[in-house]
Amino acid sequence: MKTFLISILIMIHVVCFSQITTRYISPVDVDINYDPDDAAHGVVKNTASPNNKLFLFIGGSFSVPFIYQGISNFAGNEEFDVINISYPNSVAAATLSNSSDSLVFNKYRQEICYGTPVSPDVSVDTLNSIYTRTVKLLNYLDVTFPSENWGQFLMQSGELDWTKIIVGGHSQGGGHAAYFGKVNNVDRVLMFSGPNDYSDFYNISANWLRANSQTDRNRYFAYLSLLDEVVPFEKQLVNIEGIGIYPLYDTTFVDVLNDPYNNSRCLYTTQDPGSFMNHSATVIQSDINREVWRYMLNSQIMTHTNDVEEPIQISVYPNPVISTLNVTSASELKNGNYKIISLNGRTVSTGTFLNPQSKYLDVSSLKTGCYILTIDGSSTMFFKS
Repeated sequence: MKTFLISILIMIHVVCFSQITTRYISPVDVDINYDPDDAAHGVVKNTASPNNKLFLFIGGSFSVPFIYQGISNFAGNEEFDVINISYPNSVAAATLSNSSDSLVFNKYRQEICYGTPVSPDVSVDTLNSIYTRTVKLLNYLDVTFPSENWGQFLMQSGELDWTKIIVGGHSQGGGHAAYFGKVNNVDRVLMFSGPNDYSDFYNISANWLRANSQTDRNRYFAYLSLLDEVVPFEKQLVNIEGIGIYPLYDTTFVDVLNDPYNNSRCLYTTQDPGSFMNHSATVIQSDINREVWRYMLNSQIMTHTNDVEEPIQISVYPNPVISTLNVTSASELKNGNYKIISLNGRTVSTGTFLNPQSKYLDVSSLKTGCYILTIDGSSTMFFKS
């Protein structure tokens, strides 16, 4: 087993062309009070040209950091230092959706993130909270690798310097990332297939999602799968509406666009993740995802959300449609180029509106099902009956 792990680490170094150093560090090596059976933290150090920012990545329910090696190494090669934190994650946020406690998600996030004993659904003390585990790991790295300057992400008080930290996560971890962004002024928040804090009992997003945020809303980025089977896409939209980034930023279908994706903060995909669930489609290695990850990590942040150029808003009717789909837009189309894409990502029709005053499409030949219409980079969904 030892030889196998050494081989894996050597492979990681070779693949990254010596731009980064990837390590796996057991929590018990950081502090003897941790459980020896805890999964190892993933740590990536950019050895070529670090940008003095930390990407703190938080995995999903039942995950271990190693499975997110791809996105961690990608961020490292984008000049970020990376911590892929190991933490207690055996209770999924979505399992709390039928609770009658309107603050159930608030308590859940607070206890896992900070160790405050407020939730009956999880049992996480301060030592095992995400915050404490991150602080302890940074201190360990600063002492063990003094030339790598890990201490720059800690203030003199010993607390995290959130202004230098991008916090992101997948699924449950995406919700934790958003929670940290709500209570701290972080560099930005990246949410992959999350947050999943939708209350089926009250038919609304979690209370904490709708609360005031220390981080400006234009620093939140959501990347979702339209085909998500854990929490449906439409419920995740309600959640990011609670944060305030939707509909301020229109949903943007990344499979047919390139950076900068209309400068949107609400991105979605229909990529097939292969043997994985669609819920994982946003964190698998692919050409589309690598470009999206780069945009989320590096895109320019406007000083004010009012500075964002509003994308063209399109709508369609009737919906569902039988034969003729009428298209309306709040402003003049740029060129009228359109695509109709099925939910498996296949383009089934393309064309151009020759007369900007006559914006309708004959969709009678389409099979029954849900489709995405994109025009000049903006998109909407319709159902063919």
